[in-house]
Amino acid sequence: MTIEQRKIALINWITNLTEESIIDQVEVFRQKSLSDLPKEIVKLLEISDSAKEDDCFEHTNSRTLLGR
Repeated sequence: MTIEQRKIALINWITNLTEESIIDQVEVFRQKSLSDLPKEIVKLLEISDSAKEDDCFEHTNSRTLLGR
């Protein structure tokens, strides 16, 4: 997945958020530098960065991604 595709996926996910608490958490993450993020989040971002595009799949929202 290209960085542009990842940004669009994040924008779509954020656009569909309805829970105020999650939006607040996203705003906190936005204000922090990468070194301030929890190591689990950094690890997930590193895994995402290293994934081959062929191993990725497109999704339209978080519910679809999580299979709910």
